[in-house]
Amino acid sequence: MLALIPEWANNYEEFWKAIRLRNLWFIRLRYVAVIILIGFIFLGETWFHFNLTPTQAIAISSISLMIFLYNVTIHTIRKYVGILPGKFNCLHISLIQMMLDLAALMLLVYYTGLLDSPLYMFFIFHMIIGSMILPGYIVYLSAGLVSVIFAVLTFLEHFKLIPTYDIIGLVGLPYQHTLTYSILFIVVFSFVLFVSVYFANKISRELYQREQQLRQSLEKLNEAEKAKQRYTLGIVHEIKTPITAVESILELIHEKYVGPVSKKVDQKILRAKLRTEEALDLINNILRISKLKLLDSHVNEEINISEFIARMIDNFQESAKVKLVELTFIDKLLKNKILISDKILFELSLSNIISNAIKYVDVNGKVVVILSFKPDGDKFLITVCDNGIGIPANEIQKIFDQFFRASNINKAVHEGSGLGLAVVKEVVERLGGTINVKSPSVLGTNEKPGACFEILLPRDFNPPNANVS
Repeated sequence: MLALIPEWANNYEEFWKAIRLRNLWFIRLRYVAVIILIGFIFLGETWFHFNLTPTQAIAISSISLMIFLYNVTIHTIRKYVGILPGKFNCLHISLIQMMLDLAALMLLVYYTGLLDSPLYMFFIFHMIIGSMILPGYIVYLSAGLVSVIFAVLTFLEHFKLIPTYDIIGLVGLPYQHTLTYSILFIVVFSFVLFVSVYFANKISRELYQREQQLRQSLEKLNEAEKAKQRYTLGIVHEIKTPITAVESILELIHEKYVGPVSKKVDQKILRAKLRTEEALDLINNILRISKLKLLDSHVNEEINISEFIARMIDNFQESAKVKLVELTFIDKLLKNKILISDKILFELSLSNIISNAIKYVDVNGKVVVILSFKPDGDKFLITVCDNGIGIPANEIQKIFDQFFRASNINKAVHEGSGLGLAVVKEVVERLGGTINVKSPSVLGTNEKPGACFEILLPRDFNPPNANVS
């Protein structure tokens, strides 16, 4: 097997995609060439008054049929040829196409006048195309072979050892080229072929290599980004530990486990406790974003979505009771309750929405989580509605932007980073779903319009790199 694959292209996916695409281009162009050749025969006789001999007409027709047949064969085989180095691959298809085309073109040039043929310039075209795909030595060998065969045919024709097939009507009165003219023509023709191969091959290889260098640089940048995210993950996690300890101490003081405190001091303690909770929320969001950036694959498993959401609601009941918020779960599913997805990411997205709903409703507010099924799209619909402060109509489109916080939020009471919903959107999209928000909600009033978040998730989403346990 010929060594067609340059070392730098072995693991270069974009190179192989380009080769496959260019093979398809050439196959389509060849169909056009067959049509043009057929038109050349018929239109040449009728419009341009070419006087083709029976031998020429039969030869050009046979060559056109041959091109069509091998093109159909290559078109069929191409679908089953992979890109694995070391095996029969799309580069070998390119080589076969080029060799067949050059053979067919040589026959066409001979039967249309050789030195006087209007088709010989297509040799240069083929050399340039070949230089964009095949290794340099293959194209140089092809150029040398074309030059030799062209020279041999020219000299055989000059010494009348083979017949001459000029196109009467395209060429004027019959005349004989001098030997000097023939030699000069072959020298110039060969020179142009080799120069075309040199420049086209050199430019093409440099472009491929520059593209690969850019790809490698991008991979290094991605690795650096991952290293930064790991560093951030470690540092932020270390920061979280003392803040968690402070929150625990403040909780002990607020609940008077260490002794009674005055009302004024208790208010300050409660204020400090709220601030530490906001800080922990910010830290948790940063940790979630860092984990998302580092996450390269999904681990999919079967989840009974009704039971899973019910357990989540139970976990939030305590924080809801503190604010006297009525948290309700309505399960409309009667069957088909299995979701194939990443359990951790699913929990991360939904818990953020529920905690936000509880956070932004007032005392005695309501939060309702509804689970239903969209049979037309084979998707689960999870709706989280509240009667909280709602979202201004002109800000709904921005609500999932990083660091954006609605203008109607009392920032003195509800501190935050504006990262939570951006994380949720990214997670939901990674799970193959979509998320939308409506405000006012079905629970809202004029004073408390509330909001409804709708998450659509496919029952079974398997991205290319997913692992199903």
